[in-house]
Amino acid sequence: MYLSAKAVAIVLVTLQFGAVHGQQPKPMILADTNRDGIVDDSDATDRAFWTPSRGAIFLPNVSDSLKRCSNQDLQGNPISSHQLASCHDASGHLLLEPSLVAPLTTIPLEVSDDTIAHIYATPDAASEMVRLFYLNDSFANPAETASWSFVDPEFTFNASHVQAGITLGIDGREFVKDFAKWDGKVRVHLDVHANGTVIFDVVELKVAPVLTHHHLQRVSAFVNFPTFQLSLLQSSQPRIIDGDVGRKEPLYLFNQSDDIWAQDFVEPAYASMPGPNGQPISLRIMLRSAQSVRTAERQVFGQLRGKGVGGFQPEGGRGGYGAREINAYGNLETIPPYTSKSGVKYPAGRIIHGKPRASEPSFLESGWLLIGHVDEFVQFLPSNETGLGFTIGIADTTSALDLLRNTSAAAHGDVRAISFNRSVEGSFSITKEELAMTVDELLPNETFHKVNAYAQRHIDADLGILLAEIPILRDHVIRIPSLFKAPKVSSLSSLTETVMEGEYLLVSFSPAAIKGVVLGNYYVSPKTWGPVVEGRDLLEFAIREVYAKAGMEVGFVDDFMSHHHTFGEVHCGSNTFRETDVAWWE
Repeated sequence: MYLSAKAVAIVLVTLQFGAVHGQQPKPMILADTNRDGIVDDSDATDRAFWTPSRGAIFLPNVSDSLKRCSNQDLQGNPISSHQLASCHDASGHLLLEPSLVAPLTTIPLEVSDDTIAHIYATPDAASEMVRLFYLNDSFANPAETASWSFVDPEFTFNASHVQAGITLGIDGREFVKDFAKWDGKVRVHLDVHANGTVIFDVVELKVAPVLTHHHLQRVSAFVNFPTFQLSLLQSSQPRIIDGDVGRKEPLYLFNQSDDIWAQDFVEPAYASMPGPNGQPISLRIMLRSAQSVRTAERQVFGQLRGKGVGGFQPEGGRGGYGAREINAYGNLETIPPYTSKSGVKYPAGRIIHGKPRASEPSFLESGWLLIGHVDEFVQFLPSNETGLGFTIGIADTTSALDLLRNTSAAAHGDVRAISFNRSVEGSFSITKEELAMTVDELLPNETFHKVNAYAQRHIDADLGILLAEIPILRDHVIRIPSLFKAPKVSSLSSLTETVMEGEYLLVSFSPAAIKGVVLGNYYVSPKTWGPVVEGRDLLEFAIREVYAKAGMEVGFVDDFMSHHHTFGEVHCGSNTFRETDVAWWE
């Protein structure tokens, strides 16, 4: 809570509203309308209606600061997902985390001793979504829960409150989930009953949006699983500790599930509001995916939620393999902030996601992939060349096929196309025969070329959609060598829809470098296991070269038998926490 001195408020009333003897006093309730992080006389104008450029902002206070929310009932049984999500700091009437409320104040008024006042929120849909508190007295410590009392709509403030001025705080019980029900705005009213009349004032605020992270934001922690930790320690930990992630918590391990797809069942996001001295006050919010059959998602509440960290539970989400994959967060990426070619500004970035052909139109086509996630063919990379601070990374079969052809032309066609040299026992998608295939045996394969031409057509179409929207030159696009295949596995038949003649559902032929993790100017890539000539992995060398065009250094992690053989990579099995103190309203 950050409020100006009461002397400033008194001067404001005296000078600005003519509180002279015999004139009806005018009440005033102020919030941080100008978004400078404090409440003072500069917030006195244009308060009644919130606009994108002016109007106070408050947080959905859905963290669990005291870790009081259990994931079990008293008998030790797991509680429902709805119950799990419903418990958080704002689910009761105690202000457990005072630092996360947005400040309001009423201006002191000279009124008679029989004056009373009411403070309440409207409309009804909004009043159910917010909480109002008042500071018990001017000497109370605003950082302590005991200093604050919940403002019931029926609560009556007496004359001494009105005369002294009331220090208030507001937070949100919920997110905006349905604009038809609530658009996030709330009007806080001050009604003063004096001398047989009611005089009033109002200020409008809006709950902060929940925003997803983009790759230009600083990383604060790297999230993965114990089974994946050793490879990360061997390849990337020095870089992670030395600055790209931070020393306090460089690695965060999920340990309550055997579901290894950390990118899919959770998406780190944030909400922030203005704070003093230009420092936003923020809350990390972990988004649970809309996949009702996926119990690993409960870790959002049981393991991740805590002080300064909240969770989001989607309202629906059907079971089944198709819904599971389309609704996974691997199918969501965020374009960094930009202004579109049509002039639309996206100061906090813009979400993209993939769709199957049968669904309603959305941004990118991903129905040509078996898993169907946009992270299988597109990413956004830091860049100083575009004027935007980022560029597009796109999967490219042409350069990968050229690499194979050049290898053959240099009389090295007898080397294996995939150089992975350990057992694939237990894999249902990769055979020993596949691994034994040489470059010269692969190149004449007509199906292999058809499949990759099919992939490239879709990739080109999706890139065209992006370039029509984002002002990036085609020459600035980073093309990442990638190959695809159409898996011929009978066990997949029950997991997919019927594939029409001439169409495919594709997966990566070998570990796909594009499915890595951006850590500033350092990139964690799957080890590609490309053709090896004279001790050098040619595909790995090519990957280093293309990422160098974006000014990035690459480290490789072997995920062949941990993730690749089940159609995923490093990006699918990990996640990142990024900076949350973002002034998205500027």
